[in-house]
Amino acid sequence: MDVMFPREFQRFQIVSLGFSLLLLVAWVIFVYQVSPLRDPSFQPGAANAGSLLPWLSGVSEDNWFLTAKILAFSLSTNIAFIFAQQVINQKSIWLVRFIATAWVWLTLFLATYWTLFGYLLSQWLAD
Repeated sequence: MDVMFPREFQRFQIVSLGFSLLLLVAWVIFVYQVSPLRDPSFQPGAANAGSLLPWLSGVSEDNWFLTAKILAFSLSTNIAFIFAQQVINQKSIWLVRFIATAWVWLTLFLATYWTLFGYLLSQWLAD
């Protein structure tokens, strides 16, 4: 017997995905705006990298990477839930559906995280 997600949960999936995408876009824009590359006096290799904003000077690289992991987790989980809803409607063995959903989640998580990691390296951790 297949279990369907309640209608409210299906709507929440779409709203949550939209919110995750909005947060991701806002974070990308924020990283771009506070990047040391925006500073006219910045010179690569001169060890003068850092935020243009004094209140961001205490934010470590680990915090930037943790934020990238959280955003990647959120986005991949939302998409995996939507994928799982589609897979549940298929008539197949539950283990195959679980493995397919886990594979989609893992692939999306790694792709999103490494993309955000590369973006941080190019914009923030340039020095």
